[in-house]
Amino acid sequence: MTDERGLMREARVADELVSSADEVAFQDAFLRLVERRTAIYTMGDSTSVPTHVAADLLRSICFVLGIDPEERTVPEQLLQVDLESEFRRRLAEVGRKVEAAEQLWRNVCIAMPLIPNIALRDTLTGIGDFFKHYDYRSMAHEVPCSIDYPLCHPVDSSLSGIDFIAEYLRRMMIEAQFLRFFEIASCERVLAAASPDYIGLLVNVYEPVAINVIGLVLLGEDPARLAIGDGERTAIAARLEPLGNAQRARALQQVATKTCDVLSVSDEDAREYLIAMVSELLPRIEVGLAYRSLDAVFVG
Repeated sequence: MTDERGLMREARVADELVSSADEVAFQDAFLRLVERRTAIYTMGDSTSVPTHVAADLLRSICFVLGIDPEERTVPEQLLQVDLESEFRRRLAEVGRKVEAAEQLWRNVCIAMPLIPNIALRDTLTGIGDFFKHYDYRSMAHEVPCSIDYPLCHPVDSSLSGIDFIAEYLRRMMIEAQFLRFFEIASCERVLAAASPDYIGLLVNVYEPVAINVIGLVLLGEDPARLAIGDGERTAIAARLEPLGNAQRARALQQVATKTCDVLSVSDEDAREYLIAMVSELLPRIEVGLAYRSLDAVFVG
């Protein structure tokens, strides 16, 4: 009679054999898929391409299938499907992402206030070119456009292709909609106080405005005025200086939440975006308090 430990050993061996068989079958199917996609890329001319093109085609296929090319593991679900059919299905999903992102880009272009920052305008134009040049059928991992404008919260560098562009545009829309609460002239005064050459420099136009709004809400003032003078900076310092670091962090997070309520920001992503800025604002406030000046934090 086979003992319990023997049964467990046999089960493990069986699992390894099945896993190995699945992986071998996947590798064969993957190689056939690479050959077919290469033939499509060369318009049936050849299944042989230069090394750098082959590497890009491989990365594109991995992008579509959700495989990390740097990892050696394959998502379990891909071992259980017809790979060619699954690739076509996911490629169609990528196509739908492109359509949705292009519409989002149009909406961002409309929503973004006409603040004359060169990097902002050039980046919006560049993203428009992305949709003209992006070949998601063969080079889905690429981002064929120039993006210079720095967001308040940068997009994760691990994202690529349409995933990067879609996330970048999502964040840009959050910033655009926030800026639309205020007059362009008021925004420009704050930006000029924060960075005299805000037009030509690679600066984010959302952050200085959002910081001032948080400062004004902290004081119970009308955030629409945006500018903060010496008296307000002194009052902000008086509120924050007696607090410990943890208390100061909680207080500012509460003010950021209240700011969303005051402005009637109901979108959860937009609320989280503003609240997340507090962790980056805190060190600047602490340095300012240490040097007894918040002039570089809240501007007017």
